[in-house]
Amino acid sequence: MNKKLIGHGFIAPDITPDHFILGDKKLPEKVLQKNGNWFDFLPIGERQAYGFETYGCTIYNTLQIIETLQKRVLNTQHDYAERAVYIGTGTQPPGNNPHVIAEWIRNNGLAGESLLPFDSTIQTFQDYISSNPLPQSIINEMNLWKRLYDFGHEWVFKGEPVKEKHERLKYALTLSPIGVSVVGWKEHNGIYVKDEGEPDNHWTDLVAYDGIYPIVYDSYPPFFKKLSPDYDFNYAKRFSLNSYNFSSYNLELDTNSKTLWEKLSSLLPLRSRS
Repeated sequence: MNKKLIGHGFIAPDITPDHFILGDKKLPEKVLQKNGNWFDFLPIGERQAYGFETYGCTIYNTLQIIETLQKRVLNTQHDYAERAVYIGTGTQPPGNNPHVIAEWIRNNGLAGESLLPFDSTIQTFQDYISSNPLPQSIINEMNLWKRLYDFGHEWVFKGEPVKEKHERLKYALTLSPIGVSVVGWKEHNGIYVKDEGEPDNHWTDLVAYDGIYPIVYDSYPPFFKKLSPDYDFNYAKRFSLNSYNFSSYNLELDTNSKTLWEKLSSLLPLRSRS
């Protein structure tokens, strides 16, 4: 078994009574992808580490889901600045918890990657967090985003058995890609696994099932990973996004599930640093 166990930035949250949980009907449950497959709407892959570790998995993989939803729901393509969220939330190694990140975005908004890029000029962790406090131009754009978009999030489960977790995940995937906690990473014969009771240390995006196998889209190459059918995710969160100014599309765009895994190698390039 190939083991690469690294703390990538996931800090386990406490799910408290004020948190939304799927099934409570506190968020609208609008089916967007009946087959639970989000491949056609994924953004270009972005690494969370270039020469140094950011411990920003909860940020990178939450923004990937928002960018995916914008492409699906509003037919618009966006690339948001992870550094803005990182600095705004006060994230530091060893990372942050995904609920804190989602709530901060809901309350503060997002800004475009071009305003605070992770490019070749960023050589150290100190460079990465150097725009602190955030410039007013970025705050202005975040405030505009908050006025334009209605963003929500909720947990998919809370302590259910593994089989029930997967049933809930498959339903939740019809609503949005799902942020999930995992052990990063343990691979055996091309399948990523975890030991029973092992605590998760990474946050990534569940974007489909290939038959019985969960498929995640990650912030580390290989970006697509196939997980064991009985993978026990400790935490999972689904998201909703709508615009106050645009109507949503409700068109079902299918991908042939029989060729799901075969399509992965040619789907998405890695965005290079410029």
